[in-house]
Amino acid sequence: MKKSYISETALIAAAMAFSLFVTGVFSAVQTEKSLENSLVRLHILADSDSEEDQRLKLMVRDAILASSDELFVPYSTSEEARIALSGQLDRIKEIADNTLAENGSDDTVTCELREMSFDRRIYKDFAVPAGNYTALRVTIGSGEGHNWWCVMYPPLCVPCAGAALTDEEIMEKYGGELSEEDILMLTEEADYEARLYIVELIEKLLDK
Repeated sequence: MKKSYISETALIAAAMAFSLFVTGVFSAVQTEKSLENSLVRLHILADSDSEEDQRLKLMVRDAILASSDELFVPYSTSEEARIALSGQLDRIKEIADNTLAENGSDDTVTCELREMSFDRRIYKDFAVPAGNYTALRVTIGSGEGHNWWCVMYPPLCVPCAGAALTDEEIMEKYGGELSEEDILMLTEEADYEARLYIVELIEKLLDK
């Protein structure tokens, strides 16, 4: 009887542990989808991986961010960010084109707001899970070089958001759409890695 009791207890404990794990996985999936809908990213692609083209990419980045007071504001929602950015594409292209010309490059720039697939990325003190996100994409020339990226909403790479604030403080102050769970995933994503890995495996199996 004692052996049977221990066995039943172990089975119940295992079932509860599995249930909690599954709940955690679904919670992580929901948070991922929430972030996909709530973040707007900036993505700048260099013409190639040559030292000069990579240097030009960073100069274009610096010129765009240096004009943030003119171009960008700490948006209240991701939808507001999308609408505002879509109206600034010509001006962003002009700034990028001028920067390239001033540095002796005849490359042209394409600016667009589009849905893009991103792998999991780490940036300073936060990490963004893989997924499909809205991005302001700035392509220099052929766009075949390594890229530079950051998050525009919440304004984690926009100087006008306040250099004195930490990334988490910026998310809490300006990221009105982000839940506590969203911020936790961005700032402490290591806690989610096991669950997200399982999620990615399941998604790959479903795709097959």
